[in-house]
Amino acid sequence: MQIFQQTHERDFPHQNLTTDLLVAGGGLAGLCAALAAARDGLQVVLVQDRPVLGGNASSEVRLWANGATSHMGNNNRWSREGGIMGEILEENLWRNKEGNPMMFDLLLLDLAQREKNLTLLLNTAIYAVKREGQRITEATGFNPVNETFYHIQAAQFCDATGDGVLGHLAGAEYRIGAEDAEELGEKMAPGDNFGHKLGHSIYFYTRKVSEPVKFVAPLFRTAEY
Repeated sequence: MQIFQQTHERDFPHQNLTTDLLVAGGGLAGLCAALAAARDGLQVVLVQDRPVLGGNASSEVRLWANGATSHMGNNNRWSREGGIMGEILEENLWRNKEGNPMMFDLLLLDLAQREKNLTLLLNTAIYAVKREGQRITEATGFNPVNETFYHIQAAQFCDATGDGVLGHLAGAEYRIGAEDAEELGEKMAPGDNFGHKLGHSIYFYTRKVSEPVKFVAPLFRTAEY
């Protein structure tokens, strides 16, 4: 083994970007927002902290998009998503007839890379913002894959992280749960007893096999733990 002493300072690359809109979060909501803005002529930077787009609908979790078909639990199977989301679902039916989750990842990646006004930063997590008064002016992200810091200045910022990361870093107020119908005059909003929040992401496959399969409990459920 040879041990070497550092002979010079080491720094990670830093890249400065300026854009009209920064979208933080590459789930379906963030992707649709970025595509809509890019198609409308804005320069957009889409920052996603995972290696794939789609969020919970990607191959990493594999939950499908069913907002229209399950509005407030009504199980309306005659409804469907429209707009860019509808475009995505239609293209998935055409190009991914087997319903392969990893093919869906590639479809979303292709949609993003097709847009000439959209710059995509995968594997990049935003961890700091700069403000002037009540406005965010810059966000900083780090990509551990290429070891690059990105300093992104934008005229507008969209927080589609799912956990409100951008807003939290900016010190914005937040709320838990949905507003009731009276607060904003939304006739179709739920009442004040509506307690739904984010759903779970425990997902599993079942398969029929020809012989009994022994269940092996995880270590933390055994006496030895």
